[in-house]
Amino acid sequence: MGDPEIIIKKLEAADIDQVSRFTMSDEEDKPLEQFIRRKARTSGSAQLTQTYVAKAADTKHVVAYISLMCAEVRLEGAYSLEDKTDANRYEYQPAIRIARLACCDEFRGKKVGKTLVEAAIGLVLLNIVPHAGCRFIILDAKRKSVSFYEGRGFRLLDTPENRKAKTPLMFLDLRSLV
Repeated sequence: MGDPEIIIKKLEAADIDQVSRFTMSDEEDKPLEQFIRRKARTSGSAQLTQTYVAKAADTKHVVAYISLMCAEVRLEGAYSLEDKTDANRYEYQPAIRIARLACCDEFRGKKVGKTLVEAAIGLVLLNIVPHAGCRFIILDAKRKSVSFYEGRGFRLLDTPENRKAKTPLMFLDLRSLV
């Protein structure tokens, strides 16, 4: 059996009833489950995050989601912009943050998270980069997810504090993709 057919779309009011089966059994992930059930839509209408959902094509139920927000990243001298060295003098660089990425238990290991990250990268490259300065996609990774993000091209910010952090900062230089 192949990977399930997935539909990705921006979360809308009509989708709220379709999150009822979204469950995550790991206690550490319960805030992610609660966000999609109770807070994602209001966070979007308040223009704090925008959430994109993955739905199973056969049931239309939300099986995973990714939330994005504007951000900036402090590289702390651990990463240098070689193509625009004078930009290195700024303390912060423009970024989009993956605020949340979650996949319900039933769909873990079926490449839905990978598909959502790839869709988010595409959305940023096609819809944000051409219109506003945005060099990086960043996120704070749970330790158990670091290798997943490394597989998508993200790197750990190499500072002593970040290496010890419970949720270390990871980044993807969008310039490496174009």
